[in-house]
Amino acid sequence: MGKLTNFMKITKLEITILIDLVAVTAFILAPGSFSHPFLLFLLILTGTLASMSASIFNNIYDMDIDTKMKRTRSRSGTLNEHTRSYIFSIALIMIIVSFAVSSLFINLLTALFIFGGFLSYVFLYTVFLKRRTSLNIVIGGIAGGFPALAGWASLTNSVSLTSLFLAFLVFMWTPTHFWNLSINNVDDYKASKVPMLPAMVGVKKTEFWIIVNTVILVFYSLIPFLVPAIKLGLAYLPIAVIMDAILLYYVARPAFKEYNKKYFRSAFGFSNMYLLILLLVIIIYPFI
Repeated sequence: MGKLTNFMKITKLEITILIDLVAVTAFILAPGSFSHPFLLFLLILTGTLASMSASIFNNIYDMDIDTKMKRTRSRSGTLNEHTRSYIFSIALIMIIVSFAVSSLFINLLTALFIFGGFLSYVFLYTVFLKRRTSLNIVIGGIAGGFPALAGWASLTNSVSLTSLFLAFLVFMWTPTHFWNLSINNVDDYKASKVPMLPAMVGVKKTEFWIIVNTVILVFYSLIPFLVPAIKLGLAYLPIAVIMDAILLYYVARPAFKEYNKKYFRSAFGFSNMYLLILLLVIIIYPFI
């Protein structure tokens, strides 16, 4: 049981669940989705394998800095000199199986989108951006959009305004989500010399950019009001307005309070709830 728990840590189960949820949302929105339950199963299977594989590669590459951070230190028990090559092999098999199954049994476009998410997280974010620029999470957020493209393409073998909207919604959400988390771990990032925004410009300036990004996210989330071709279900828009208002409250609250990390922890926690509820509203609406 302990080994399984440790394995779940390095595969970042919470990220995998979010990625699968984004893919499922796009899948449900595609025409004829309810007639293809096995295709949905294959989409979840291949997306899960790719996401877990990417997380393992991320942890292997970051072994040196993970041991310096409280949030990630527990992973070092699973990843060490003795287990690294074994776990690397597992991750490699995962991504190969993911690409093979998705290209052979779904379609090549879906396989490329799933693989694109893997490549952008492992190489664009982890290898090239994370240790080089404070824009790491902004540009690296591209990885979070690929599941939406894959979910839609799995049924249609195409891209649409709807799938692009979902992809960029996740992309726009990512900085608000992660910058609030990184403020709570700013000392860790300084110790490990990772240039996350609060470690480079301080908490106050990061707070400003969180608010800016969130305002842009809020306006972006309401685009379906203006573009009827983006079909997310009638329940999406009123719920989006409510969730937008609450999110703005959470991210703006620290600006009017004496500095306390608990406000950023609350904002981080609600940002998770924000995206989760929007996706679930889209998924559940056809069943109502």
